[in-house]
Amino acid sequence: MYFDLAWCWLLLPPLLIYLLWMSKRSYAQLRPLAKWSSLGLRAAILLCLIGALTQPAIIKQSYSHHVVFLLDVSQSITDDNLDSAMASINKLAGQTIEMGHTISVIAFGENASLEVKPQDEWEDWPESLRDRFTYQRSLPALYAQRTNLLASGESIDKSAMEKLQTSIKDVEEFRKLIAGDSTNIDIATRLALNSGSTQQRHTIYIYTDGNFNRGQWSRAWDIAKKTETTLHTVKLDRPIPPEVAISEVALPSTARTNQGFTARIRLVSNVETEAQLSIFKDGYVFSNRNTQVSKGETIIEVPGLYFLDKGFHTIEVVIQPVKDTHLQNNTFQSLIIVPGEARILYVDGNEDQMLYLKSALELEGISVDARPDTGVPQTMTELLSYDAFILCNVPADRLSQRQMQMIRSYVRDFGGGFIMLGGEESFGLGGYFKTPIEEILPVSMPIQKDLLRPSLGLILVIDKSGSMAGAKIQLAKRAAIATAEAINPRDRIGVIGFDSESRIILELTSAGNRAAIASHIANLEAGGGTFLYPALEDAYRQLIQSNVRRKHIIVLSDGQTQGFGYQEFVQQMAADGITLSAVGIGEGADMQLMEAIAIAGGGRAYFTNDFFSIPQIFTREALRASKNMLIERLVQPIALTHDALLDEIDVDELPLLTGYVATTAKQAADILLVSDSGDPILAKWRYGLGRSIAYTSEAKPRWAEDWLQWEDFAKFWAQLVRSVTGEDLAQTIAVERNHQRTNTNLLLQADVSDSSGEFLTDINLLLTSVDAQGRSNTLDVKRIGPGQFQAQLPSIKYGQAQQFVWHAADDLEEIHTFPYGFIYSFSPEHSTLGANETVFADIQATGAGQVMSLDNSKLIIPEVTSQIVIALWPYLLTIALLLVPIDILCRRLG
Repeated sequence: MYFDLAWCWLLLPPLLIYLLWMSKRSYAQLRPLAKWSSLGLRAAILLCLIGALTQPAIIKQSYSHHVVFLLDVSQSITDDNLDSAMASINKLAGQTIEMGHTISVIAFGENASLEVKPQDEWEDWPESLRDRFTYQRSLPALYAQRTNLLASGESIDKSAMEKLQTSIKDVEEFRKLIAGDSTNIDIATRLALNSGSTQQRHTIYIYTDGNFNRGQWSRAWDIAKKTETTLHTVKLDRPIPPEVAISEVALPSTARTNQGFTARIRLVSNVETEAQLSIFKDGYVFSNRNTQVSKGETIIEVPGLYFLDKGFHTIEVVIQPVKDTHLQNNTFQSLIIVPGEARILYVDGNEDQMLYLKSALELEGISVDARPDTGVPQTMTELLSYDAFILCNVPADRLSQRQMQMIRSYVRDFGGGFIMLGGEESFGLGGYFKTPIEEILPVSMPIQKDLLRPSLGLILVIDKSGSMAGAKIQLAKRAAIATAEAINPRDRIGVIGFDSESRIILELTSAGNRAAIASHIANLEAGGGTFLYPALEDAYRQLIQSNVRRKHIIVLSDGQTQGFGYQEFVQQMAADGITLSAVGIGEGADMQLMEAIAIAGGGRAYFTNDFFSIPQIFTREALRASKNMLIERLVQPIALTHDALLDEIDVDELPLLTGYVATTAKQAADILLVSDSGDPILAKWRYGLGRSIAYTSEAKPRWAEDWLQWEDFAKFWAQLVRSVTGEDLAQTIAVERNHQRTNTNLLLQADVSDSSGEFLTDINLLLTSVDAQGRSNTLDVKRIGPGQFQAQLPSIKYGQAQQFVWHAADDLEEIHTFPYGFIYSFSPEHSTLGANETVFADIQATGAGQVMSLDNSKLIIPEVTSQIVIALWPYLLTIALLLVPIDILCRRLG
């Protein structure tokens, strides 16, 4: 026994004397037995407390060892190596147990998991662990087993299926959470050092191929040496099957339009083989060639690559070797940014009338890519190749929610320009109320003025049969509420639900009574059959009794309805001034009936498989029926304020328009032109980093015939478009962008300089990332030097373009945007071919343990004892605390 603070014993004599002196005064009333008992207890308490202060401890010699087996289960480990490693661990674990020691097993890849807890017995690998560790082989087998069970045609054993599903889920979670997409030796060794008892000396065996791509392996070995832990490494060096991988596709960071460049392709292979090499530009074949792949490294150069348009572009290389095993590393993509002149995307729902605006802009030297309504970009990469996007007369249901979110991010986060032109399918009439597109625009869709316009009576007849359960019925509720918000507050709205019977959810009520409307609509629940006719009768009865001027019904259904005579009944309603439109959702909708009653009712038929488009369809149809937004008459545009957009334009002599779509200006918008009724004709504002414009009329003969003959027509539209595309920002600020992958994370770096090349010290940079769905996320940026900035990317998505935008501000506080992007085609686990001998040589040099091959792996446990220090102060403190209530009881009884 020894004491860390032995001098504390010097406190004991004076404290005992003081205790004895106090007892003569405070124990006077106690009987002798109680007095001496209490004095003894207090002396014992004092002795325990002083003893605890000295921090006593007992040193014992331990001959026990804890052996931890770390098994690399990352994707770079082949089945042969894994089977051999498990056999080796099985043998060494048995020998360890026979020697009286304990073992544990840790599996590691991207993360680490204690799969076999510390134990002093071992028989063999449990089957569940074999399936987890050999996931690359076991998962396909389990999937096949499930498929065969489902396809057998026999009655399925539910318990067997549940057991199989549990096994599949367990292995899938192990592959995702533990194996992952990398190998982190750091986290694995830390877990090993903290496993087992602190009273045992540790010996660690690491079974790995040495391809560590996360964490710092040297740090783990240093910790092992400091803690006197023996750390042996077993090389998983079994020959791997034939493998060819594309290691790199090197491109210049930028290339001008029509400027040729060369792609440098680096292949690595462990076998000599023939292969077909294909190169794609933005998804289109550029070249196909047969090539000879050498063992080791092969360099192939592909000259003559070029792009005609500015923006993000992709070079994809695909190799098809004769001898190969894995497909994951046979495809490699690289991004390249091509700067160039301003380029505009123009999408119009009236393809035959696009020429008017397109020709005017091209006359002013602006490059225009004109497309029909099916040409809205599907990816951010495609959209970023344009400086501005003009959308004209395309209804909202032609765009997915993801596309609208992407357009919003294009303006807000990347500084793109957006212009919406009017038409029967634009703004509120196109169903853009409460969409991401409305957020971008300087105008909102509901009309906040002129409440004396003709009123509307609208009834929504919604299928609430059992097939509508889930997302469909919830979106129908949302659509009903949005419709009430979109129409004029003095208009009237009602809701009828139907299954096998009709149920009036909401009687015709003022659209301004939103709280009551939302409360009633919340009662709409799915369940039952499908019978539309009674619901149409209820809708007709309510509308025919109403004194509103316009009467309209919207029917929503996803299935086949009972009954007959629908077309005749709807024709009767139309004769009484009630129109009807129909919306069919899903593959099961009765499209023939929906179209027939829509035609009979003088309305429109809609069919969609995108349930999220239901609110847009409802609001679009309601606003069309109200006739409040569509203004068709002679209109003289009136200029309210001067703006650079209208420079050299005689705003006092603007031609007449014959129509526009009524909207309401947002508070922060700049209103440049209005109608004689005060409705916005031309409005603009800044949205995030970009700019947007709402022009509520059009550039076509229907509403702008006089404008087409106007001598300043081309100049007006050119200046309007240029006002949202910005200037050539690279002339004032240059941002050199790059990225670097380390063992711990991915770093994005930017160097900011002025036009003379000097680093800018008084500027701040922001960085935004944008995912494939158009959602943006702001990353933390650190200044690491004058004009030098760095940000850390939390994760990498393999096989996806990762796009970013750096934001900087010049002396005029104008925000400039600099896009950047790259692609990691596959995990680094698939870029290695065999064991990393360089790492094993470095490990051997550390002296922390031996490096063995699989065939020569053996159990080596140091024949040394370890000193175990057992602290006694907690026990003494516990005794003191237990004696206190006994002393109190003794005094009370005495």
